[in-house]
Amino acid sequence: MRQHNNQNLQPENNSRRQWLKSVGLGAGAVALTSSVDSFVKDLHAAGMPTEHFPSATPNVNDGLVRLSSNENAFGPSKKAAKAMQSELLNLARYTDATVDVLAKKIAKQEGVLPEQVVITNGSSPILFGYADWITKNGNKLVTSMATYEGIPRGAEFMGADVTYVPLAADMTFDLDAIEAAVTEDTTAVYVCNPNNPTGSMVDAAKLTAFAKRVSKKAQVFIDEAYIEMSDAYPANVQSKLVAEGHNVVICRTFSKIHAMAGQRLGYAIMPAEQATSMGRLLRMGGVNYLALVAGMASMDDHENLNVMRKRIKIERDKLIGAAEALGQPYAKHPQGNFVYLDTGMPHDKFAEKMKAQGIKVVGRTWPGYDTWSRISVGTPAETDACVKALKVVLA
Repeated sequence: MRQHNNQNLQPENNSRRQWLKSVGLGAGAVALTSSVDSFVKDLHAAGMPTEHFPSATPNVNDGLVRLSSNENAFGPSKKAAKAMQSELLNLARYTDATVDVLAKKIAKQEGVLPEQVVITNGSSPILFGYADWITKNGNKLVTSMATYEGIPRGAEFMGADVTYVPLAADMTFDLDAIEAAVTEDTTAVYVCNPNNPTGSMVDAAKLTAFAKRVSKKAQVFIDEAYIEMSDAYPANVQSKLVAEGHNVVICRTFSKIHAMAGQRLGYAIMPAEQATSMGRLLRMGGVNYLALVAGMASMDDHENLNVMRKRIKIERDKLIGAAEALGQPYAKHPQGNFVYLDTGMPHDKFAEKMKAQGIKVVGRTWPGYDTWSRISVGTPAETDACVKALKVVLA
């Protein structure tokens, strides 16, 4: 396993508080900066992952098929869109009361108490806020290689010790090895399920048993950004652990199956006392009102969510079929809206070749997987175009 203590990643003359402000956890530093793109370049130079930060001028109309950011190309529920349209003239007030309404709705769905729910503008504030929480509560995180970097890289950036445990041979989380790496000094354990970038799921019963044991030593944070896309949803969810009083945090987002990445809405459920303190920090002036009303409408549109799950699976299976037909290794049984593929060439070279075919894929990779690339699914036409490009690039 690999362990980092990257205190030198923090830029000179930039305190932790200043950095938190810059990623949206403070007084709107990003909004006040003269150039979002310049800000992102500074973060990248400091060693921070920047894929989740949008460009100031996102090239939506650059002619490329965008399969790089795990966006849900099918778009949000029509009921969600209608709910936003009906509330366009009601944006003059702060949203605390509406946040409370959504918190009660989430609590009912997840079987927890409203005071255990923290709602923010997207899940990124929760991930970065939690990274800060780690540094103030022991400073040690255990997680897996090749997983979403929001918490582990954020914690590293703020000076925490992060232990990375290798993936199992089948590219799933090695829970036994992770548990073995946890000590009495460990602050938290991060599990992304389904995992990004591999798309793999941890067996629900095994994850439940793992979390119950490990949470007696360290808090277990389970990132369920893609859980609603999984074939066995809702059997895979782990919110019952919080309801039962275990030292566990569950994080969700409306960016994925709800297709609201541009509207920003996310939430976490956690022990009530922790939720109260983190909620005060992360909500600040409130949560985007249109996101709140759209989120509630989308939650109620069960038909749309069921259809969305099926549509995503159809497109995901196309990418799997292409990988198998081309004889390319890939992470088996993906459960998100993406496939992790061994391209047999440096990832940046693969990205360039795909761009030449009109397809935008991730232009970076995860340590230890230099020839692997994560490819998001798109609409039927977009996925078909991607498959066609793969046949050219990987022939």
